[in-house]
Amino acid sequence: MVPLRLIAPLFFLSGGTALLYQVAFGKKLATIFGATAYAVSAVLAAFMGGLALGSYLGGRWGQRVRRPLVVYGVAELLVGAVCAVSPLLFDGIAAGYVGLVHGLSQSLAVVSLVRALITALVVVVPTVAMGVTLPMLARAVAGQADDEATRRWSRRRLALLYAVNTGGGALGALLCAYWVLPALGVYATMRAAAVVNLGIGIAAILIDRRQARSAGSDGAVERDAGEPGSPLPDDGGGTADPPDGERVDTSLLAALAFTSGLLVFAVEVTDTHLLTLLIGNSAYAFGLMLAVFLLCLSVGATLAEPLERRCGTSALPVALLLAGTALLFTLPVWGQLPRAFVAIGQSVSSWAGREVVRAVVAFGALVVPTTCMGLTFPLLLRRVAGRRDVAAQVGWLTAVNTMGAIVGSLGCGYLVLPALGSEWTLRSVALTFAAGGALTAWWQHRDDVRQPSQGRRAKGGRARSLSFAVGGGCLLGALLIPRWDMMLMTNGANVYFDTQPRPDELVFVREDVHGGLTSVARRGDTLTLYTNGKFQGNNGSEVTAQRSFAHFPSLFVRHFERALVIGLGTGTTLGTIAAYPYQQIDVAEISPSIVEAAGRFFSGPNRGSLSDPRVKLVLNDGRNVLLLAQQPYDLITIELTSVWFAGAANLYSLEFYELCKSRLSAGGVLQQWVQLHHIRRRELAVVLRTLRRQFEHVALFVSGGQGIVVASSHALSVSRQRLADLSARPAVAETLGGQSLDGLFSRLLASGPELDRFITESESDGGPIVSTDDSLYLEYATPKGNVMSYAKSYHGMVELLGGYRTADPVKRHVRPASGSSGSI
Repeated sequence: MVPLRLIAPLFFLSGGTALLYQVAFGKKLATIFGATAYAVSAVLAAFMGGLALGSYLGGRWGQRVRRPLVVYGVAELLVGAVCAVSPLLFDGIAAGYVGLVHGLSQSLAVVSLVRALITALVVVVPTVAMGVTLPMLARAVAGQADDEATRRWSRRRLALLYAVNTGGGALGALLCAYWVLPALGVYATMRAAAVVNLGIGIAAILIDRRQARSAGSDGAVERDAGEPGSPLPDDGGGTADPPDGERVDTSLLAALAFTSGLLVFAVEVTDTHLLTLLIGNSAYAFGLMLAVFLLCLSVGATLAEPLERRCGTSALPVALLLAGTALLFTLPVWGQLPRAFVAIGQSVSSWAGREVVRAVVAFGALVVPTTCMGLTFPLLLRRVAGRRDVAAQVGWLTAVNTMGAIVGSLGCGYLVLPALGSEWTLRSVALTFAAGGALTAWWQHRDDVRQPSQGRRAKGGRARSLSFAVGGGCLLGALLIPRWDMMLMTNGANVYFDTQPRPDELVFVREDVHGGLTSVARRGDTLTLYTNGKFQGNNGSEVTAQRSFAHFPSLFVRHFERALVIGLGTGTTLGTIAAYPYQQIDVAEISPSIVEAAGRFFSGPNRGSLSDPRVKLVLNDGRNVLLLAQQPYDLITIELTSVWFAGAANLYSLEFYELCKSRLSAGGVLQQWVQLHHIRRRELAVVLRTLRRQFEHVALFVSGGQGIVVASSHALSVSRQRLADLSARPAVAETLGGQSLDGLFSRLLASGPELDRFITESESDGGPIVSTDDSLYLEYATPKGNVMSYAKSYHGMVELLGGYRTADPVKRHVRPASGSSGSI
């Protein structure tokens, strides 16, 4: 067998690069398929399906090859080679996707299937190759053992191999979020990871040659310190049963592997959902969550051996019961996490310091239950270590575990979480773990009765009795543990490390994988809409700003035929657009809960526009709607939450603005919200500069404390007659609240040469000129502005922009009724 100390560093790096590929592929495919839960699920299913297939095939092939380490090296070389050229494929993927969807039905089922199939074609080779690696290394480091000492060593090495790979994934997640992707961008990250994989493959082949030469020269191969030194017989094929007293019930192992994958990923989906609510949903926060989760699983894998020494054959049921108990009795911790951000907020003001706080909070919530969950699968692997057919067994168990993970992820996300909510989902999963432990203990009892070892039987019997007692305790605990305070959990304390006054009541709470946790809070007569604790709009002070998102661009629209609203929110902007004479208004919104809340609680501000026959609601990502659009729009208006939300920067990139330009009619107008608070000068300048790269005419307005950019390829000008005609429309006048349309120009901050001067002078402040789908500059730069105070950042930015104010906006943008169009 190959020394683990030679293989472990390679498999550690392999785990890290696999995580880098998954994130990079996901981000790039999100720009093509969209960022909806359905699109993400299609990519996830294809990626993990490839891993499962590779594991199964690796198990089958692993029994036939004489030099599994060479096959492992070739698999790593294949991963590196394919991923190195993958960036060249994405333009073709986008064209193929659009062509297929246009040629088929655009139903959700068909579109999701197309996404999954295209993703599978892209990732099938690297993911299958990744899946092959564990069975091959299992054969290399934990193959046939003919004595008890060697068998124990094989068990240890196989569990540690899994732990090392998972730990590499944890480090990869952390580096990917905080250094690699921000520094290199998507394509360079994939190429850098490919170089690492190529190096891993070459190193594995060289190690195999070294081992072969050592064995050929003196018959002795290099071993790990402490490993039994007796030569092992050739295990070049066939199968062998384990020794008496350790017969493996493969049907039980397969069932437990599937169940473990299902439950662990159900917990991962729910924990990620909760951590998005409680620690944040920036790209950094997602990387942090994943890193902590994988780290805890890795630590759990290293504890499998001591648990098995203590509990004997009952280690598996005990591990399941520990996971259920830990999940259940750490539930109260989740409900108190917002207090940590409020308590620390005044003393930690740096971005790095606050990221450390998020890491500590995430670790505190996840460490105990996730570490316990990390015990189960390594214990299953230990049961097949030392067998002649170890590769086949490991490949089969890994494939089944991965399929369980797919089922758990999709089933929890689309069925269980929306039906039960996150709190009762975790309670239910905890009880399922406990029930699984009790059932496994009962099943194990049948084998223990037949075991010849009385000591083993006694040890297992004590653990089994404890298993039933703990299972009963879990059931009782699930009923008695106090419920969470949802007002506290939805206060958004993690965003700016402070909190808003407690509302009088929560009148609406919905949880799903589409929009996270959507809530409507009432304070006095004001209803406020939140997504994951982040403000989205209300029926009070914010109505003016939300109406402005519609009024400003409509001043310059030449034709009122088709409009697209990206992001529904409260629907106030949609209601205002509906006041204008557009013939068709499409609305792209990813969250059904937002749609429900807008219809139920904000029908006043949105003027019942969701029932307007001109309005067509599409539950899809706005960028994907534009990509698939076959007719041009006269207006595209984008009302997102914040640029720093993970994935939101896809709607602020050079490629997105190019897409918008291609989907606008002649004289069409793009409007986009841009925050003026909690944003640094260089990031705002990058937004405007990126927009200016595609649109010749750009203007920046401010209303209700919000920035609003309006862009077009044609001059942003309107005649006085057009203003008079629009103002005469009763619906438009109603939404203006007594103001006049020409009075809106007083809210213009800068346009034309003044705006260009701001952009040019801001470039000396650092940062790139534009943000692209590849660089992801805004996605990783904008979260750092959240450490600033609202008042200081907003008023400072408005004061700064005041130095670039357009002197006479009416003269520049309003022309006489019979005058020429003019330009800016």
